[in-house]
Amino acid sequence: MTARSPLEILMLAAAWTLAATLPAPRAGAEPARPQTDLPAVALDASLAQPPDIVVVVDPLEAEAEPFVPVVGGAAQFKLESAGLSAHIDTVAPDQKEEPLRRAERSGAAAVLLCSYSLDGGQMEVTLGWYDAARPTPTASVQARGEVDLHLDDVILGEMDELLGKVRDRVQALAARRAGFHPQAAAPGQDEASPLEPARPQPGTPSGAPSGAGPQPRESPGPRSVHLLIAGGFAPFVPTGAAGAYFGLGYLPSTLVSLLLPTRAGPIGVGLYAGMDYFSAAGSIDTSRTWLIPVGIDLRYEIDTGALRPYFHVSGGPAGLVMQTGSQGTILGLMPFLRSGIGLSWRFGQRMGAAITADYDVYFEMPYLITGFSPSASVEVVL
Repeated sequence: MTARSPLEILMLAAAWTLAATLPAPRAGAEPARPQTDLPAVALDASLAQPPDIVVVVDPLEAEAEPFVPVVGGAAQFKLESAGLSAHIDTVAPDQKEEPLRRAERSGAAAVLLCSYSLDGGQMEVTLGWYDAARPTPTASVQARGEVDLHLDDVILGEMDELLGKVRDRVQALAARRAGFHPQAAAPGQDEASPLEPARPQPGTPSGAPSGAGPQPRESPGPRSVHLLIAGGFAPFVPTGAAGAYFGLGYLPSTLVSLLLPTRAGPIGVGLYAGMDYFSAAGSIDTSRTWLIPVGIDLRYEIDTGALRPYFHVSGGPAGLVMQTGSQGTILGLMPFLRSGIGLSWRFGQRMGAAITADYDVYFEMPYLITGFSPSASVEVVL
């Protein structure tokens, strides 16, 4: 097996960091419990309770450190899909400690230790589940896979195997997260024992949330189905044979697409429509031309947060309306194909903007009508 160079390893890690839609660790206030030896795990100050699980990511050698977001993000995604709250904590080389110490300092009920190493072109990953009340792993699994763009399949499959071994514990923590008070257990009660419903605190009206901190909001999550509505405008720059007699065109367009969630990123299936206008001047005649494409649009997004690269392709019939000086109005119908890459920016919960570089082909015979159409559009996501 051929060993990968450090540059190949860094490129693969960067590709996975972009493509796997990995949530980044969030920093905030330290827990109230003071420590004098090692820094406490940073938690989001907006959370009303500590995380259920701390995901400890431990690269066993320096060259494996670029894969921390890949390993930790895949584990965090599986835990949050199971209804748990997870916080990623990366192990620094000079701050190694027992997993239970990290759970104790963060207030978490369990620790998921993800240690991994590189061996030539492969990665070996070991996952261990530690409950706060037990000094040894409750369950552990180990797997090995190629360091390529299918590496997440290995880690996600390994997470499925591990969570299957601790299914009852996961369900209990998820139930607590969904509707039980995190501090309902009496002092000294084992964390793994049955939990009681929340009781109003002294001085708190019945039904009102206790504590001064804001309550976490529920969000649709990365697996929600959304409706994308976009309207855009582009110049149409003819190329090839069409460039010899067509001038610069103008192309307003609209898109309605259903974004379906997948593990690799949202896939959109929708309807595209536009109206491409340009004029032509020849040595004998002149014309004004409208091309009206209407077709199916397929779209793939890389969900990296606010900025989302995407690729799309559209195809279907296009109507032709040509007004000439010598022959009057000519009507026609032809197939079209349109494809390109773009970048979408979601700057609000429902609003966004995008830029796209497209290439259009209208199959008019005997000469194809082709051209570039770089566009800007406004998006609404429902």
